[in-house]
Amino acid sequence: MYQNIGRRAFLKASANSLAALALAPRRFAQSFQVAPAAKPQKVIVVGAGIAGLVAAFELMQSGHDVTVFEARMRPGGRIHTLRDEFADGLYAEAGAIDFGDAYTVLQHYISAFNLPFNEDGATEKVSGAKDVYYLNNKRYVVPSGSELDWPYALSAEERKLGLHGLWDKYVTHAAQRIGNPASAEWPNSAARELDGVTLNDFLRKQGASDAVIAVLRMTFLGEDFDHVSALQDMVWQPFFDRNKKWMNLKGGNDLLPRAFAERLGKRMHYGAALRKLTQDKDRVHLSVIRGGALEQLDADRVILAIPFSTLRNVELDDSFSAQKRAVISKLRYDSTAHVYLQSKNRFWIKQGISGFAQTDLPIRVVVNYTEAQPGPRAILGIETEGANSRLIAAMKPEERIRWSLENVTKIYPEMAENFDGGTSVVWDDEPWSLGAAAYYAPGEMTTMFPHVASVEGRVHFAGEHTSELFVMEGAARSGVRVANEISAAH
Repeated sequence: MYQNIGRRAFLKASANSLAALALAPRRFAQSFQVAPAAKPQKVIVVGAGIAGLVAAFELMQSGHDVTVFEARMRPGGRIHTLRDEFADGLYAEAGAIDFGDAYTVLQHYISAFNLPFNEDGATEKVSGAKDVYYLNNKRYVVPSGSELDWPYALSAEERKLGLHGLWDKYVTHAAQRIGNPASAEWPNSAARELDGVTLNDFLRKQGASDAVIAVLRMTFLGEDFDHVSALQDMVWQPFFDRNKKWMNLKGGNDLLPRAFAERLGKRMHYGAALRKLTQDKDRVHLSVIRGGALEQLDADRVILAIPFSTLRNVELDDSFSAQKRAVISKLRYDSTAHVYLQSKNRFWIKQGISGFAQTDLPIRVVVNYTEAQPGPRAILGIETEGANSRLIAAMKPEERIRWSLENVTKIYPEMAENFDGGTSVVWDDEPWSLGAAAYYAPGEMTTMFPHVASVEGRVHFAGEHTSELFVMEGAARSGVRVANEISAAH
């Protein structure tokens, strides 16, 4: 599950009432500083995504002996900026696209490292670009931020409510009752009830028609409706509603993991894959393949900051609880695919329309990856998850590009004559991710989530999957949390 850019229209259509749904902030750490080590420990961090990097950085700062092993040849995990595939110095994000002003932990490090950022949508705001939709085989262009006259069989009352009003009517009241997942008393009965259904199921139980559901699928949660627990979406929806500005790093989002790696220096080790982990009451023992050779290592504490989808390939001893083993083996990871189409020029700007579009086509959205980048050329792309992503994943690379171009030209006909070439990324095929972000199917969040982040002896767990926020901010928060766990351990 990723940050679907379809969120744009939802946020434009929304006022501030959904902010009332906001959960109490997770009490992971009120300070970004981990307490100084009274007794420095030797800590090995497995995985150099944001979670592992934050944890390693904070533990280093507090005086611990830290080593980071990353199986890839780069830091960042699913923060990955593509550069070599495009002309004129253009780049595009293959993973996490942007972050908001409610990403407080992430913002802390961006500020501390003095990294420059672009405000998302700034170019279009200046130009007043109109919003673009493609629904029921027809393109719609409407003034920026205005409500579309939805081409569905809505009643007069439903049409008057609009996207935000419909969400408020059918979802808000339920979201207010689910409680805080960080609470020791969680889950409550309302959370359990919502965990038993998808959003499609829930909406229909509330009396929503197919037309209403079609409109609500234009929210950034749209592709979750048929397979994700309704509870999960209601848990993290309020967090996104608190974001009033969206940004990305100028020069590429991978500048953040690079900044961490630079400060960690020789503590970073690439091409190092964990193969086996055992522990006793005093030490953790690891078998790591590095440079083609198998190495045996020991540590006082280990942080596993890798997806459970890849942890399944690591041999673990019987020191891990049955609950943890079950979660590791069963936690689901969504399929996500991106296809990038380079354009010779930015024809949409001359037309006064946005390079972002929402559709009911299998491509779901069109994304302008180069809005804040200079030059005549640009990159339009698509992002899909779930069934639509698996459809793309089954195609050959050249077929993905052709299929995506055919769909994008339905919305932007000029793309056909401006197409330079393209590339694609399917996270299911990436061996050190084996999918995108974690998700829970109905019935799984209340039973599995409480065990995902639990400490097992001397082994700690970090990553977006260990947070109720399955995005960069959740990963960063988990890094702070796990660093504090180790700081407090004896």
